[in-house]
Amino acid sequence: MAGQPEHGVLRIVGRDPARAVSFPGRLLLAPMEGVTDQLFRDLVIALGGVGGACSEFIRISSSAMSARVVRRFLGPPHQQVPVGVQFMASDTAWLAESIHAAERVGAPWIDLNFGCPVPQVFNKCAGSALLARPEQVARLVACAVAATGLPVSAKIRAGITDASRLDEIVAAVCESGAAMITVHARLRCQAYSQAATWAWIAQAKRRASARPAPIPVVGNGGVELAEDAVRMRAETACDAVMVGRGALADPWIFRAAAGGPPASPAEAADFALRYADAISAARSTSAACARLKQLLRWYRAGDLFPGSDGNDERQRLLRASDFASVRAWFAQRALASSTA
Repeated sequence: MAGQPEHGVLRIVGRDPARAVSFPGRLLLAPMEGVTDQLFRDLVIALGGVGGACSEFIRISSSAMSARVVRRFLGPPHQQVPVGVQFMASDTAWLAESIHAAERVGAPWIDLNFGCPVPQVFNKCAGSALLARPEQVARLVACAVAATGLPVSAKIRAGITDASRLDEIVAAVCESGAAMITVHARLRCQAYSQAATWAWIAQAKRRASARPAPIPVVGNGGVELAEDAVRMRAETACDAVMVGRGALADPWIFRAAAGGPPASPAEAADFALRYADAISAARSTSAACARLKQLLRWYRAGDLFPGSDGNDERQRLLRASDFASVRAWFAQRALASSTA
């Protein structure tokens, strides 16, 4: 068992205390574009241990987001596990109206993306590009806070090419009225290729705690195993841990980090099957195949691909041209595990 990193309820409060959000645990599922859609989130949340989650980012560019669009990203509300809406914007033009749409469809809180490193976002002065402009980060957070009584949070990276402005960015978020800040412990130039520097999370925690009204700091980056979540909180004093790609590799990471058992081979195969069936019902065959292979590429739950032979089998499946053959492989593993 990994321990109890989720001990205690985490509560965030916006302008209206009556609309505060309580996370039943301190392990959060990160928003990941092209991964954490409603289908994946719902399946992971059902496994237990997830204290909260967030939608994939919704990019605001030339117009406000409608309630219909936000509802598609958010899905139906979870009674026990709050799922927030994440927006990405480079200016304040349509932010307030988009937040009002999120309120209408039941979003419990709003998150702002200042961390996305991909070039097509960065080159349009959004996501992590705004880390070079703490004053614009402050304007966007202040606009969001003024637009709603819901809690507003921000997700950042430690910097673009270095972390020299991290204190300034954290201060901008805190002073603008945010209820929580998540720090991904990598630079934009590192993308996901280098090890996370958890010292930056600890630095942000010290900075946020020194404010007259401290806000929770969530650590993110480099949490691959359940033990990592426990260690991150111990080393950084962060208030909660957000898990991204580690949850794609092992959706049971939350349960295990909370002290529960790891996934069995039968559970791991069954999850992949349920995910396959959910995406095939909602998407074209080619899109469903791409999503299932995305899971397959990272998947280590239940030790379904042990050793070098397992890696060869994984590569064979990744080269498969059709959805049915990949699904059939998981079905065979599920059957074999249930009769073992």
